[in-house]
Amino acid sequence: MKLHIILFISIFSSCQLFGQNITGTVTNIFGEPLTGATVQWQGSDYGVSTETDGSFVISDKKEGERILFFSYLGFKTDSVNAGTITNWNVQLIEDNTLSTIDITAKSQATRYVDGVIKTEAIGTRELERAACCSLAGCFSTNASVDAQTTNVVTDAKELRILGLSGVYNQVLIDGMPLVQGASFTFGAGSIPGTMIQEIFVSKGANSVIQGYESITGQINIMPKSAEKSERIFLNALTNSFGVSQYNANYILKKNKWNNFTSVHATLPGGEVDGDNDGFQDVTKVKRFSIFNKWIYDNPENQKLKSQIGLRFWSENRVGGQTNYDQNTHEASGEIYGQAININQADFYTKLNYKLADLTSLIWVSSGFVHDQNSIYGQKYYKSDQKNLYSNLVLDHNFGEDQHNWKTGMSIRKNDMTENIDFAANPLNWSYAGTYENDYFIPGVFTEGTFYLDKITLMGGIRADKHGDFGWKATPRMLIRAEISENTDIRLSAGKGFRRVHLFSERVGILASNRDIIIENQLEPEEAINLGLNLVQKFKIGNINSSISADGYLTMFQNQVFPDFDREIGKVFINNFYDKSESRSIQLENKWEFSQQVDFKWSYNYLWAAREMEGEMIVLPLVPSHKLLAQTSLSTKDDKWQADFTIKWTGTKRLPDTENFPDLYKQPTESPAYTGLDMQITKRWTKFELYAGVENITNFRQAFPILGSEDPFGPFFDSSFNWGPTKGREFYLGFRYKAF
Repeated sequence: MKLHIILFISIFSSCQLFGQNITGTVTNIFGEPLTGATVQWQGSDYGVSTETDGSFVISDKKEGERILFFSYLGFKTDSVNAGTITNWNVQLIEDNTLSTIDITAKSQATRYVDGVIKTEAIGTRELERAACCSLAGCFSTNASVDAQTTNVVTDAKELRILGLSGVYNQVLIDGMPLVQGASFTFGAGSIPGTMIQEIFVSKGANSVIQGYESITGQINIMPKSAEKSERIFLNALTNSFGVSQYNANYILKKNKWNNFTSVHATLPGGEVDGDNDGFQDVTKVKRFSIFNKWIYDNPENQKLKSQIGLRFWSENRVGGQTNYDQNTHEASGEIYGQAININQADFYTKLNYKLADLTSLIWVSSGFVHDQNSIYGQKYYKSDQKNLYSNLVLDHNFGEDQHNWKTGMSIRKNDMTENIDFAANPLNWSYAGTYENDYFIPGVFTEGTFYLDKITLMGGIRADKHGDFGWKATPRMLIRAEISENTDIRLSAGKGFRRVHLFSERVGILASNRDIIIENQLEPEEAINLGLNLVQKFKIGNINSSISADGYLTMFQNQVFPDFDREIGKVFINNFYDKSESRSIQLENKWEFSQQVDFKWSYNYLWAAREMEGEMIVLPLVPSHKLLAQTSLSTKDDKWQADFTIKWTGTKRLPDTENFPDLYKQPTESPAYTGLDMQITKRWTKFELYAGVENITNFRQAFPILGSEDPFGPFFDSSFNWGPTKGREFYLGFRYKAF
């Protein structure tokens, strides 16, 4: 990231206070130089700025405390006690609060992180351009991630990258894998948008440090920072369906500790049935969550830094026929409903201990306990999961160019039990029983990052023992070529694996009345991902613009997914070793005409198919083409802001219903459709009032639930939806911010 700030530095300090020079470099965690970073003595106005290569020279201080402070816009301030050392190589960590530093810096609503991995950072300014009630709603103005509904009755959503199922990308909280397995399906809705400072989206191959997963990409949610975010933040929102949400954040700073607390509550609305199919259009959700994070950072002793995060999440969501009452009709076979009850507690900790000037030992660990009881019509589904993750890394910089080498070990421990039972079984389902998914996976890894003039190389490999499946090697290589100051080309290649949590991750198979046939023991999914992307920045007068072009190819060696096409009334689950590929192309063009006006548009081409009897068959419910355009307009004083988003989604292949009865036959493709959203924001000193409309055109899929008139019959399927199902939505909210 190339950021520049203008610094006014006094040069009139007494020369008697300074002697010989202290030299060094200031870089980010990837070892890339930070140009224009400030190096300053504590208690003095005297300071210098780093050169283009990150180097600095500052006169030594003879008297008083000899503490050097290092600061850079968008990064956390760091400090060292100079002692007798005359050369320092300092790495600054991204602060993830850039969008709150200058409210008029709208160009930082989204940005590309300056690193070997192509990463898009979505900041608070971008998130506040829409309602953004939860993580699943944070990508309405973003083209890289698609929040796809997988069960319209419970409004279950997954976050998709490169057009493939969300199970193939990692969703991390502060770098920790806390959204997986049992928490995958509803985890994206459990994270309130108001606690997020920034979201980092990376496509394709990533670092091996965070595991063997991340086949199609990674979504890393960074909670608000206790250093620069609002001390008090309040938010309340309600919509035209009667749903309301409430959020409160509080920051406490005390001595060497910083604390961030976020509380969230969602209350359900009324009954809405816009298409008169007898089913509620809006799921009734009651949700409560609390997140608490402590950071220890002693500027006088930088040998040890630590973080501790805790979260509790409780949720009940009910959907089904409009006259369904969970207490009266639960699994009765009279009135159809689906009910999900979730409780999850999770934690994580980070510890960074500096062994030497250029060497650190980093330990991170996380875990969660998840308990879920669900009802799908006359099916009972219960899951219990205990998950533990731990990672120990030795981090070392070396050489004049500050190359970096990391090596370490990790463990993943998972104990998961899924129980399925039937209150009644009129359709002769065969899959009731207990499903155990316990595994202990130790792993070792190593990764190096090297800077060769304008070329950056990152190469890594890890090996993990997947129980009875043996050792699996995960190699990855990334290359960045800085063709010029404004032109970057990146290439990536890597392999990924993932363990399958069938019922919790593929809720659509429980949402239908098909019998589920698991034909073999399910092995880890395995795929290779290749990527190429270009970022070109240019300036026309005072107008800044950028073009980003991405191309990715994903090739599976084993893939596990539901086959709905083979036989009526059944879904088959098996390892698929034949050819299965996904191709993704994205073009995005951003324009910043001024601090008051910006505009972006993007185009996505997606193709995902598997080979069946020698022919490549496109996977269902994946749009081949998508377009997005978004603009933001504000007054010079930033008191008023208007945001407009238009999205066009092309046709999707629908699951095969050729042999269904005429009443249930569907077309082979869905129609293309357009959605239009807008929001108006009014700001005062501490208050903001915002109002918006989503789906202004009121486009909705007619009768999104297949067989809705006979929900206990063999053709009922609530995972058949391809488009919007709720119609036009108005919302009104306010924010209070006290710094």
